[in-house]
Amino acid sequence: MTKENRTLYTGLAIAAAIPLVFGWLLEWPAWVVVPLLAAVGFGVFKKLTGGLPTPSDHVGMLLDQLGLHGERNAVRRLTAHRFARYIEAAGHPQVAEDVRRRFDAPGEP
Repeated sequence: MTKENRTLYTGLAIAAAIPLVFGWLLEWPAWVVVPLLAAVGFGVFKKLTGGLPTPSDHVGMLLDQLGLHGERNAVRRLTAHRFARYIEAAGHPQVAEDVRRRFDAPGEP
């Protein structure tokens, strides 16, 4: 288990224990504690079933952080194409093709 997963599961366990501990200490009725547990359970379910981000997701997040927003932004598409070339040069042609396909990058100059 990676350190990230250990931290995630520890945080989720603490989040699930908080309604129970406060409910017991403050003598909350069940109609307060049960919805809190249901909300925490739903949050845990969404987190665990959300899936891992793909390399294309990471490229998209990086482009957003650089301030290159919008699907029709030519600079965003060109930058994604350049990242795809770097990824391909690193020996991952399938990932590079996925980045090109996702960002509809322009062809080679």
